[in-house]
Amino acid sequence: MSLNHNQVVQAAGALLKYTEKRRDSEAATNLLADDVETVFLTITVKKMPTGSRHKPYRIPLRVPVFNESSSVCLITKNNTEAHVETLKKLNIPQIKEIITLYQLKTEFKAYEAKRLLLSTHELFLTDDRVVKSLPELLGVKFFKNKKLPAPVNLLAKDLQREVSKALSCTYYRPANGTSSTLKIGTTALSAAHLADNIEAAMEYVPKCVEKGWDNIQSIGIKTGTSLTLPIYNALPNPAGVINTTISTATKASSKAAKEVVEDKSAEAPPPAKKSKKSPLSREKTEVQAEPKKTATKKTVAATPARAQPKRRASATKA
Repeated sequence: MSLNHNQVVQAAGALLKYTEKRRDSEAATNLLADDVETVFLTITVKKMPTGSRHKPYRIPLRVPVFNESSSVCLITKNNTEAHVETLKKLNIPQIKEIITLYQLKTEFKAYEAKRLLLSTHELFLTDDRVVKSLPELLGVKFFKNKKLPAPVNLLAKDLQREVSKALSCTYYRPANGTSSTLKIGTTALSAAHLADNIEAAMEYVPKCVEKGWDNIQSIGIKTGTSLTLPIYNALPNPAGVINTTISTATKASSKAAKEVVEDKSAEAPPPAKKSKKSPLSREKTEVQAEPKKTATKKTVAATPARAQPKRRASATKA
């Protein structure tokens, strides 16, 4: 899969026109504004990466971002003066300062020293043997400004070729979220050169993303002070996937409605049930009803008992 070349060129040209117009409008008020700004390529993925990575991916470009006027700092593990002199003899104009790991722990231990070092250089290169221990030594500022050192093999036979190759590349470090950025050029480049770098980078970036192009949602370009201009956006899911998602959503909604009905029925009071009398309760009611029956029997028996004396009296008179 590849990007639309015409759309990439148009987006790069629009971004350059915007930065030029903005620079002209601020020239009268802001005398310290930078004439050249860095252009970033933003990669937004659908699914976040599963783990963090301190060692960035090296992405080769067709037009180098760091020219002879750029300031690069090289951090080396070997603390001997002979090793530092060997690196200085490479005569690479981009490398303006070489510091050892021991100097980083002692001379640049203070916060102000680290802050000055950060603002002085555009890129930091380091010996690949100590790349994992540098984030803790450099601090949070290097993380926020995306200036963690890029690894270089300082034990290579052709050291000058190794360092020059590192300076002709950009570096992609996947973020912990869904959006990542990498330097793709500067506003000093033309729209065609920016488009070449974007297309060259997108030949390698999908290989560094989990699941490749299928996981890339959108791609855009921006400067540090501009909005993001989109150059690619993933299409919606195929029709079959959409139908399955709709059916599952319908099932979920019906299931939720059923649960609501069940909750309402659970809150309502249950209907009254007819109580069944136990045998004990029946015996009690029968015992309570018996005295009434015996009383009627006594009244009936008492009536002939009163009439008997009268009959006896009539017999004596006769």
